[in-house]
Amino acid sequence: MSDNRASKVTVSFVVPGQPVGQGRPRFTSRGLFPHAVDPPKSRQYKNLVKRLAHDAYQGEPLDGPIKIHLVHCFEIPKSYSKKRKKACLEGIERPTKKPDIDNVYKGIADAMSGVIYCDDKQVVEDSQEQWYAPEPCVKVYVTQI
Repeated sequence: MSDNRASKVTVSFVVPGQPVGQGRPRFTSRGLFPHAVDPPKSRQYKNLVKRLAHDAYQGEPLDGPIKIHLVHCFEIPKSYSKKRKKACLEGIERPTKKPDIDNVYKGIADAMSGVIYCDDKQVVEDSQEQWYAPEPCVKVYVTQI
């Protein structure tokens, strides 16, 4: 009997810049049927994530159950005092502002679908964290389980 754990894949990459939440779709009707259109900011962010995911993983999309872990790193507001900035960098103060953590996840998960894994229905486990950091970004970890 073979050990399948040795063949499991982990893919990681960093999306630079402030995390962007998945915006509400706008509906248009062309012809007889309405269809949803992503807002431009969401569409641009998804395209960036898709490109970075493709750079990080060039294989066939993974099959089977997937675990996603995201670390959202937000820029510290320039208006914060030195003391408050220090507290942010030490993890004492954490971001509780928009975009919502689940909206960022949705945009990133949608963008990776078809690139790293076949469909986002494969995601059976996810975890996320929000922190302040010197450089804003989202750190993405995808593991086949």
